Amino acid sequence: MLPAIAGGLISGATGLVGGIFGNRQQANIANAQLAAQADQLKQGILFQRDAAKANMGLGIFGQVFGSTTAPDLEFGRQTAAQRLQFGEFIPKQLGLGREEARWQAAFENSADMKEKSRRERVGRLQESIATLRATPTGMFGRIAQAPIESLMV
Repeated sequence: MLPAIAGGLISGATGLVGGIFGNRQQANIANAQLAAQADQLKQGILFQRDAAKANMGLGIFGQVFGSTTAPDLEFGRQTAAQRLQFGEFIPKQLGLGREEARWQAAFENSADMKEKSRRERVGRLQESIATLRATPTGMFGRIAQAPIESLMV
């Protein structure tokens, strides 16, 4: 009977020691998983911080490039395109533009154009007065009219 009791005690002790080592192994696995999750979270935060800094830098670069270098480059491109378009006729084209502007100014300052402009202003004034009169007329009835010519400047 003694060997059976000794065998049982040995078996129990072995199971107890094995259980302790098994629990320890599970705890180590859980700790490793937690450490991996914490490392992943840390790396994510660092990546977001770096991405935010990169976006800020790109925004600053875009503002500086857009306000200084890009307009200069575009002006150079437009100048080269105009030179290719007109070639040797640039002075003649500029002269025609000046002559056309002079004729346009003379046309706009003519008596006929001034009279047309005055008629348009009177028409706009009549329309605005009619609109302003229509609202209270609809609510309160007809209102006495004032002469429009007295309002002209």
